[in-house]
Amino acid sequence: MKKLTITAFVIVITAVFAISATANEWSLYGSVRVATFYTSEDLGKELERIPGTGQFVTVDRRNADNQDKEKNTLWNLQTNSRIGATVTGDQLEARFEFGVTSEGSGGNVAARRLYGVWKFAEGWGLKVGKDYTPVTFFLSNQVFDNDNNLQFFGEAYGARRGQVAVEGKLGPGKLKVALIDQTKDDLGQPNSNVEAVIPKFEASYEWALSDTMSIHGFGGFQTYDVKYAGLTPTSTDDFSVDSWMIGAGADLNFGPFFVKPQVSYYQNGAAAGWLTDRYTPTSKQAFLDDINDTYGTDLVLLGSNDVLDAKNLMAMLALGFKPTESLGLEFGVGYVGYETDSFQGVKVKNTYMEYYLQAVITLAQGVYLIPEVGYRDFGDLETDTPFGISAPDVDEGSLLYAGAKWQIDF
Repeated sequence: MKKLTITAFVIVITAVFAISATANEWSLYGSVRVATFYTSEDLGKELERIPGTGQFVTVDRRNADNQDKEKNTLWNLQTNSRIGATVTGDQLEARFEFGVTSEGSGGNVAARRLYGVWKFAEGWGLKVGKDYTPVTFFLSNQVFDNDNNLQFFGEAYGARRGQVAVEGKLGPGKLKVALIDQTKDDLGQPNSNVEAVIPKFEASYEWALSDTMSIHGFGGFQTYDVKYAGLTPTSTDDFSVDSWMIGAGADLNFGPFFVKPQVSYYQNGAAAGWLTDRYTPTSKQAFLDDINDTYGTDLVLLGSNDVLDAKNLMAMLALGFKPTESLGLEFGVGYVGYETDSFQGVKVKNTYMEYYLQAVITLAQGVYLIPEVGYRDFGDLETDTPFGISAPDVDEGSLLYAGAKWQIDF
């Protein structure tokens, strides 16, 4: 069945080329990427109550094999390996791109990008389809974790999503504005329903200072409602989850050197898909339920239920040097600070840091070997513990990796 599907896919693509060749110019491309990395992860700590007391200590967190560290070797085709094509015409542009993954001798194909652009005016276009959203600027070149690029760990990232967007030249730069499919989460509220009516909004502007230097600003907003039953059998209640973000950065090149900084701030960013799930906000009721389960307290909800806002400051810096055409060096650092609103005297904080150092070795045209070493510090989880309870900060663990990415573009 899989062979039949692939055969049909090739036939369709060939037919499209034959029909479209007279009107548009097609250009195929592909990239195969294999990750070969050693990883060593410290699983961190967890709280344990001292028997017979209301006090806590931290103990090693263990996996299913009762180990507090996990070591592995990654040796696989990266999930961002791809094949695709760009299409250019007088008034239309388009792209399709499929990601290819491997599982043993098998694999899967998934759509990474699929969009068309109608050039309705000089320098302006209407984009419809799935593509990177406006807040995405590729600054870091980190290769670990399927070319992670410090995304979500220092660098703002909107991912590839369905959207209706307008983009074009405005003054000395480029403006992008998009309405995007929403990211939704019930924030741990039991027996609830999520209702999203308004699309997510993002916008960015990149100002070209010169051919080799630019600065950019960006922002976004999303809102949806979490609805759940009220106190009586026929009543309902709900709260709104409002997310927003704002940021700025630069891409500065000085001959063989480059400097790429960026900083961004978020409220409930994970609820809109701009941050990882570890920073997802929660409802006040779910937050108190978690505190009560952890500390054995009996806190109750005072007032109406609502969102306990999560606030994040994220920043990154990439520094590079390319002494020759066949060798480049890069160092990067990412930071994510996290803090919740204080509720009934309880607040949660965390600071995440990530570092990497790499060399980009060009073996031939389109052939690259990129050794890289890096370290992720998942930080210490700090909680303003409930009344009279003493608990230390919790070490969330760390990850050390070393290895290389092998890449051939064609």
